[in-house]
Amino acid sequence: MNIFVFSKKIREGYIALISVLLIASIGAAIMISVIASGITASKTDFALQQSGSARALASSCAEEALQKILETGSTTGSGNLTIASGTCLYTTTSVNGQNITIQSTGILGTITSKIRVIIATTSPGISLSSWEEVSDF
Repeated sequence: MNIFVFSKKIREGYIALISVLLIASIGAAIMISVIASGITASKTDFALQQSGSARALASSCAEEALQKILETGSTTGSGNLTIASGTCLYTTTSVNGQNITIQSTGILGTITSKIRVIIATTSPGISLSSWEEVSDF
């Protein structure tokens, strides 16, 4: 009789041990899943932040090109700026002084943003026809 009771207690111990291991492994899987999704969200947030900064850089170069046109009257040329940890480049083109287009590119890390500005007229002041972010020129 004693052997049967002892054997039953050992079996109950194994069931408890397996239950604890199963619950711990499920908890660990949930924890790893939460950590992985947090890392993914962090990377996405960082990329969005860099994208906004690259867009601001491209806008800064476009505004610099507009200022150069206003100061010099020249409707062709190019230039670049380095602001903080990013750079931007711009090119101004025109056909016979009309159809003036500014192509501006902002680069921050691996993120690139491009803006195209089309100028309707430069006299008596600069009047823009469009200002848009584009995927490529």
